Amino acid sequence: MNMMRTTVAAALVLALAACSPPADPKKNEEQGMKPAPKIECTDCDATPALAADALPTSEDEWKKKLTADQFFILRRKGTEKPYTGAYLHHKEDGLYACAGCGQHLYDSKTKYDSCGWPSFWDAIPGTVVKHSDLEATCSRCGGHLGHIFDDGPPPTGKRH
Repeated sequence: MNMMRTTVAAALVLALAACSPPADPKKNEEQGMKPAPKIECTDCDATPALAADALPTSEDEWKKKLTADQFFILRRKGTEKPYTGAYLHHKEDGLYACAGCGQHLYDSKTKYDSCGWPSFWDAIPGTVVKHSDLEATCSRCGGHLGHIFDDGPPPTGKRH
């Protein structure tokens, strides 16, 4: 299975990144989409995902680990502009994982076309925490992933 990392849902797009480039990076570049930075992957030649006890413990450490855009989204709860993500139209099979810690969050089988950000109708069980304000965070590192809405397709009716 080809492993990838990218961003998800209605507020993240850089919270995840990929080990493999999108199918047609030139087309994405022509459309103004930025390439996702290459980061750790558990199923390729890159460094494995971070163990929970190896996570940065301060915001300064997170700033050193993440790109400026990843830090803005994951740690400051920022939002990438819609329709700018390198994996918005990515169709390859694989798993999407947190750019902060490498935990697998979403399976490509749950990805669907919805809005200006990659959208999923479900997460891998136990990996995404939904907060009362609809915010979604990574269960391992607490990174902001976006929001979860009740306007998604069956079988869950959710949009991550």
